[in-house]
Amino acid sequence: MEYIIALSLLVAMGAWVVGAYLRLFHLYERVQGAWQQWSLATEQRNECLRDFTDAIADYLPAGDVLPQDMNRWEEDSRRALQASPTAPREGNFTCIARAERHLRRAVNYSVRTLENTQLMRENEQLLSLCSAVSVSLYQQDAQMRLYNRSASEYNTALHSPGAKIVAGIFGFTPVAAGEC
Repeated sequence: MEYIIALSLLVAMGAWVVGAYLRLFHLYERVQGAWQQWSLATEQRNECLRDFTDAIADYLPAGDVLPQDMNRWEEDSRRALQASPTAPREGNFTCIARAERHLRRAVNYSVRTLENTQLMRENEQLLSLCSAVSVSLYQQDAQMRLYNRSASEYNTALHSPGAKIVAGIFGFTPVAAGEC
């Protein structure tokens, strides 16, 4: 009888550990999928920005460094994404966040500079490119919100008692949350 109780407890503990592992594994896979979608949205945004930057370079005052800056920040964003093929660990979002902040400021400045000008109203290509950048920024933000929800759910799950044990054994670590 004692063996049956001991065996039952071992089976229950084993099922508990397997359940905790499977939950963390599932949540981690969701985080990775959301990260891949955000990365794809960011790459698409960068493509739109390259076209937009090339187009506005012709219309900005001579010597304006904005196009070179935008190209450099887009390149920084691309390199940061290549350096993080998987969701970054907690605290390792700095490089990506910095590149994104610079790009956002530059794009906002560019659009504000051109949006109410006669040049913008008369140029279909600039209107189209500006619209494409806006749509790509919206899509990127939507993907970042999805990633942040997934990351938050995963990080929260890591703090449950069972998950702490499983995470230590199987190497599950918190992931970084991004910025929208």
